Amino acid sequence: MMKNFYRLFCLFVVATIAVACGGDDASDDGGGGSALNVTNPVVTDVKASSAVVTLTASGSGIISRGVVYGTSANPTINDFKVNGSSANMTIALTGLSASTTYHVRGYAQTSATVQYSADVTFTTASEDSGDDDDDEVQTEGPEALARVSVHDPSVVWDPSSSNYYIFGSHRAAARSTNMMTWVSFTAPWATATSTNAANSAAFTTPQVTKVKKGGTEYEFNFDAHAWSARGSTSYNVDGMMWAPDVIYNKKMGKWCMYLSINGDYWYSSIIMLTADKITGPYRYQAPVVISGFRSGDSYKSTDLEIVVGTQSSLPSRYAVGDNWGTRYPNCIDPCVFYDENGKLWMSYGSWSGGIWMLELDEETGLRDYDVEYTLTGSGDGITVDPYFGKKIAGGYYVSGEASYIEYIGGYYYLFMTYGGLAAGGDPGDYNNGGYQMRVFRSLTPDGPYVDGKNASAVFNKYQLNFGPNENDGNRGVNIFGAYSKWGNLLTGGSQDASGERSQGHNSIIAAEDGRAYLVYHTRFQNWGEGHQVRVHQVFQNEDGWLVAAPFEYTGEVTKTAKIAKKQYVATENIPGKYKLLVHNYKLDHTTKAYSSPVEIELKADGTISGAYTGSWTAKSGTSYININIGEEYKGVMVEQTLEPKNEKAPCFTALRSSTGVTIWGYKYSD
Repeated sequence: MMKNFYRLFCLFVVATIAVACGGDDASDDGGGGSALNVTNPVVTDVKASSAVVTLTASGSGIISRGVVYGTSANPTINDFKVNGSSANMTIALTGLSASTTYHVRGYAQTSATVQYSADVTFTTASEDSGDDDDDEVQTEGPEALARVSVHDPSVVWDPSSSNYYIFGSHRAAARSTNMMTWVSFTAPWATATSTNAANSAAFTTPQVTKVKKGGTEYEFNFDAHAWSARGSTSYNVDGMMWAPDVIYNKKMGKWCMYLSINGDYWYSSIIMLTADKITGPYRYQAPVVISGFRSGDSYKSTDLEIVVGTQSSLPSRYAVGDNWGTRYPNCIDPCVFYDENGKLWMSYGSWSGGIWMLELDEETGLRDYDVEYTLTGSGDGITVDPYFGKKIAGGYYVSGEASYIEYIGGYYYLFMTYGGLAAGGDPGDYNNGGYQMRVFRSLTPDGPYVDGKNASAVFNKYQLNFGPNENDGNRGVNIFGAYSKWGNLLTGGSQDASGERSQGHNSIIAAEDGRAYLVYHTRFQNWGEGHQVRVHQVFQNEDGWLVAAPFEYTGEVTKTAKIAKKQYVATENIPGKYKLLVHNYKLDHTTKAYSSPVEIELKADGTISGAYTGSWTAKSGTSYININIGEEYKGVMVEQTLEPKNEKAPCFTALRSSTGVTIWGYKYSD
């Protein structure tokens, strides 16, 4: 399962719907049911991974209502649950498995009883169904683009409102129905006494103060604000709420926000907040993981002893003082996702001791305290820690943050961003700039993650991994980097006409419309530290590596799910003059260097001339193309719009996986 709860290849189908015999119309305990009325669900719009349920649940004293569902008959509120907010409900079920029969019941709950409707069944489509939408017509273009500034955008789909949402640092957020027209909003915080609490009050008092391990209940009351304030005498949380990730937890029936409350000297925590609606208000529930207990008895304020048992003093492996960052993570930049088996995971971390992974409890959304991690490695080379979980990337204070994991076409892809997040241009500060997305992949959610050279995402010593002095062997696929003079994007001018640079802290969503969208923030060549969100489609090449479309998404009908079985650009329309952009490693961010295009020609006889020479081949009946310019690049050929103008052209994006270098091209006329 994926973060947006849809499988990549879901398509429209005709569903089989039936009301099961002997449905249970009585309440669970026989008390108070006469005041409640729950109609049988009507299931419509069934796809490979989703369905829409309509019903009514009315009566007096209702404290919760909605639908429950599962693969066994007569599901209850202890199974998957989606809450409704009013008596007449239309609820989207997402994250379903293809070709599977599900049971769904409506319910209404009072303080005394739970009343259920009859059991209704429906069968989802196969992933291969409904492949006859070749007549899809593009209805929007670059005129629909409306920009927003959301740093560290994490994307999620809300089926109930048919909106994509992005959540970013320091409460920046936006929504869009089409991935182009973005509208900003702010999700409020909730406390016991407020539905619009101040930042300073929102993270002090958790709603969950008891956790279980091995059947034993432990008291745990964590003030996240106070913990982070330990690192500074003038702490202000307003600028320390970093990189939230929002996901819908089906078993909880809640939207869950995972947010880093950051502090100096690694005094940070990732906390979970929940809301009934994706727009909030979000209320602090409990911490998931905490960092910075590097000396003294500060660990007594954390859940370390719940995890590893009572300690007479801080275990020596954590007692590293200011060397904490070489060995252990800073608890920031969470990414929470369901794997293909329905298990919930969280990756997290930034620079410092690397990116780590924990299994979460699907019932609570918090850490699964019953999952134990056996200490592996020693010193700064620890790769599995009883408290922090499993290291999946980085370490030794190598740069790298913003881990994001998505399952697409058989692989879990790990995105990270290397380098410094600023725009660059400061020769005296190497860490100012160089921000660049890198990609690894794995067959399993917790790794091992490797790049196209089979190099591990985990480092075994410090190496510089960005900029002109990079000496790590160019680790991680370079999906793209700083560029300008590309299409209708010029050097200088307004932000829309400036070349992009320092792109990163991305998220990616395998969406229900058959497309995969890469969402990131970018700075610009000549616009200081100002930044905006950009969205590009992403495709898989023949080797299963991701390649990003060369231009921003502006409503093109191209679908990731169809690249392998539809030729979007006919072979006879490919020959012509092209601008070619090579995304090399080691750009000098201290001088604000960027990649710029050169001219080549793809000839009808399959040869290439111009700034590069070689050959090209297109695979008939698919959108795959191979470009050989001394080295072979495997990619896809699609039609795109050269935003911000409404000019369409054949475009290719391709990767040489053994080097990690990506190339882009678009056809042009003199």
